[in-house]
Amino acid sequence: MIVAPLGSGSAGNAYYFESDGTSILVDAGFGPRETRRRLEQIGRELTHLQAIVLTHEHYDHMRGAESLARKLSIPIYMTRGTLDASTIDRNETPVIVFNNNSTFSIGELNVHACRTLHDATDPACFVVEARDGTRVGIASDLGYVDEQVRHHLTGCDGLFFESNHDLDMLRMGTYPWSLKRRIMSRVGHLSNDDSMLAVQRMIGADLKTLCMIHLSQKNNHESIVRDMAARLLAKSGVQLELGIAKQFDATGLFDIKRRGPARPLAPARYTQMALF
Repeated sequence: MIVAPLGSGSAGNAYYFESDGTSILVDAGFGPRETRRRLEQIGRELTHLQAIVLTHEHYDHMRGAESLARKLSIPIYMTRGTLDASTIDRNETPVIVFNNNSTFSIGELNVHACRTLHDATDPACFVVEARDGTRVGIASDLGYVDEQVRHHLTGCDGLFFESNHDLDMLRMGTYPWSLKRRIMSRVGHLSNDDSMLAVQRMIGADLKTLCMIHLSQKNNHESIVRDMAARLLAKSGVQLELGIAKQFDATGLFDIKRRGPARPLAPARYTQMALF
């Protein structure tokens, strides 16, 4: 499976997934022109996209979804809560609603959704599974990693996981206290410390690629996150590909392959789709 962060952070989020002829975006925080530019950076074409899957309704995750879906005549997959909280015109835009904590298929990909804790209406993280059993987890905008989310993301071959802020930088920074309090809450974003603790519990024998995503531009730095992640991996005795997602350009291609026999997640709970 090919995975590429096209941009990750408060200025916009989009992640490209490709396997067996199926190409999708998880989140669409950029319009058609910018999405095309970033796809060209990784040698891919905008017109090959077949679907968009949204984690939640916040602007930096879905700003370009409606214009992309209409331009390409492709569907947007989202929970009903996300749809109802958005401004998407369901009469003009192809929308497919899925239930959280369920599994649905897009072409050759299975998408396993799990509800997360964030100040959105019905947010989700995903494990995207290829036909050969390769599984890649993606989770950002997490205020807290509960047991359900941790279990859902454990056993993946690749993991793209939030490491949003350095606590000292956030506390000493210029944000108003109300915003700082929201970011540090159980429905806000993960600090570097909390992210590393969660990753430590999710590292398994199958994990080949770890990419830290959604770094704050004002309250974090790539060097801090890279150093913390490298020390965690060294302490755990794990050797794998480590990446840090960029905000203003595509990060590059991660070619993720299954290391061992496919291990099933919790029994698949396929959902009845609603098409608008």
